[in-house]
Amino acid sequence: MRKLAYLFIIIITLLITACGGDKVDEPIDETVETVKLKGFEELNLSEWGFDLTVMVPQADIHGNPEVVLTERGALEIVVGLDFGLEIMFGEGDIELLKMDLQEDLVFISEIIKEEENAIIYTQDIPDSGVKTQNHFLYKAEVGTDVFEVRDILDGEYGSGMIEKMLEAAKTIKSTSKSEVAV
Repeated sequence: MRKLAYLFIIIITLLITACGGDKVDEPIDETVETVKLKGFEELNLSEWGFDLTVMVPQADIHGNPEVVLTERGALEIVVGLDFGLEIMFGEGDIELLKMDLQEDLVFISEIIKEEENAIIYTQDIPDSGVKTQNHFLYKAEVGTDVFEVRDILDGEYGSGMIEKMLEAAKTIKSTSKSEVAV
């Protein structure tokens, strides 16, 4: 019986060491993968009080970005005729936006695409002759800050450009090395 007990102890010891019981933890690689969009370049927004960078269409092809800090604290970035982002501090409450779209008395809205932190939608006034408007909202979490990123509401953007602007919005990151957008 004792020999059987010793045999079990040896087997259990071998199993524990074979499964990595004495394994030393390896360091975790915390490098941040930078998203690159074809035909886009990084724009540093520190000059306007936002410690962020975002990808915008290349200046040599589309013209220099026009960046304006509005009176309400939003940063508007316009490049050419087809790209316009608005970045501001906020909650990025997508559920609230969806409720507002449902309860809108003027526009009929349709959600085209919905992700965890983003929504693409259209707004239309039936039988009015007004062109259907395409919009998006993205909730960017950078460190402890939350930003609402959307298309500039005055602009008229095609659905393909809305997709491109959403992809650009997802590239927002902090200028400090320790914070990353989620």
